[in-house]
Amino acid sequence: MRAALTILILPVAAFAAGAVVLGSAEADGKGSVVQVLVGRDADLVVVTGGHDRGFRPGAVCTVSRDGQPFGTVVIAESVRSRSVALILSLDPLAASSSPRIQPGDVVSTRANPRI
Repeated sequence: MRAALTILILPVAAFAAGAVVLGSAEADGKGSVVQVLVGRDADLVVVTGGHDRGFRPGAVCTVSRDGQPFGTVVIAESVRSRSVALILSLDPLAASSSPRIQPGDVVSTRANPRI
């Protein structure tokens, strides 16, 4: 009986621990740009928020400034409270002051994750 109880408790405990690591119900899917890493072939964006905000690798997100969306990124790596995203596209006409992603811009997950 004790072995059967242990077998039932272990998956529940593992699931509960995973829920803490992967995020919570409070995850709002929003973070702000901390830094832009300019590369030779591609630029990356460091975002506040990771699993705690609902960012997962492969998630397609919108970048906005002053409430106006102007770019698209895809989350490449995500840990508990930080993510790194690859810039997919920018709309230079939609950005209010600069067509480049800057610290302070808002990154939010899309309701429909298709590109």
